[in-house]
Amino acid sequence: HIFYDFMRRNTYIEQTNLNLNLCDKSQKRVLISYVPIPNFDFNKITHAQSTHINQIIYAFIKRGFCIDVCYVNDIMQYNRTCKKYDIIFGFGDVYKQACNDNKKSFKIAFITENHPDVVTGKYKERKEYFKRRHPHINITSSIMRSGFYDAEQFKFSDAGILMTSAFNALNFKEFGERLFLVHANSIFNNEYEFIRENVRKSIAPHRKSFLWFGSSGLIHKGLDIVIDTFREIPGLTLDVYGMDPKEYSLFDKIKAPNTFNRKRINVMSNAFIEEVVMKHNFVIMDSCSEGMSTAIATCMSHGIIPIVSKECGFDVTPCIIQLDDNSVEGVKNAIMHTLELSEEEILNMRQECYEYARKNFSLTNFNHEFCEQLDKILIHYNNENA
Repeated sequence: HIFYDFMRRNTYIEQTNLNLNLCDKSQKRVLISYVPIPNFDFNKITHAQSTHINQIIYAFIKRGFCIDVCYVNDIMQYNRTCKKYDIIFGFGDVYKQACNDNKKSFKIAFITENHPDVVTGKYKERKEYFKRRHPHINITSSIMRSGFYDAEQFKFSDAGILMTSAFNALNFKEFGERLFLVHANSIFNNEYEFIRENVRKSIAPHRKSFLWFGSSGLIHKGLDIVIDTFREIPGLTLDVYGMDPKEYSLFDKIKAPNTFNRKRINVMSNAFIEEVVMKHNFVIMDSCSEGMSTAIATCMSHGIIPIVSKECGFDVTPCIIQLDDNSVEGVKNAIMHTLELSEEEILNMRQECYEYARKNFSLTNFNHEFCEQLDKILIHYNNENA
């Protein structure tokens, strides 16, 4: 998890007593086990999570709570807090410890990934599929996307707010009717505006250029499958952005002549618009398990059409191409389908992606949905404490 590693290196202390009202002795307290963001520079956003963390804190402030915020797995931070809470919110080791220390508190799991049991099983399948195709390549450098969630957290939670699709939500049977869905928010480059004629002119020159835009977890996110697919279609190219440097060596072992490591790029830069948005019509992610991929949501927010697995966490909509089969053959079939689309069809899909994402993946929409779902949960909390 690049984001959490980055935030921890740049966050030195927990946040405590936010919104404290010294004149209200009965003020309710909440612990947020996520990532503290003291003195965060919102002019230098590198991940969509930093903004929705802020809105989560703000939501509890607006509802009158006194708030402590700790890094998900830093028990030392937690030990410096008051440790007595009416509501525990979040996930990770701190969430589990706080829930254990506050047996009577109301516990709300915040879930940004797929169910950990599903993640483990799906990743095992992907490793086996990789070994069948590349039996002599060592995959120890491949990163598994796990470590912050386990099924135990869900069993003792009173409710859950889940950032994913209705399809992935079926995996969370522990919550029953107390599971509430929200959309992820993406990063918007405010310098970009979808202008039909400009996009139309960019389509034809880049019909054969495809995009992979992600982060750590080369095998988990199916980049190996996509690379092997492009090896079978030498007339096309794949530009890979955002790969974890720890996985460069594995990429080099399996790369095809038409697959290129473009390393990382700042979404807020002009280079992102020029090199990524205006030079690619389609972004591919064949992940085995996600919450709701913010990388794909960010691409959609700039009018790039996704080709994704069901497990990427997006609900079915006409502007998203969903893979029927997560194999090399399945990805190849989807890619060949895009080559049959007319320029006008691609243009219309790109505009639909842009409009859909700007509506559903905005921070404003996340804030609205989160507050709406939080209020539903607090009704349960208030009823139980009446």
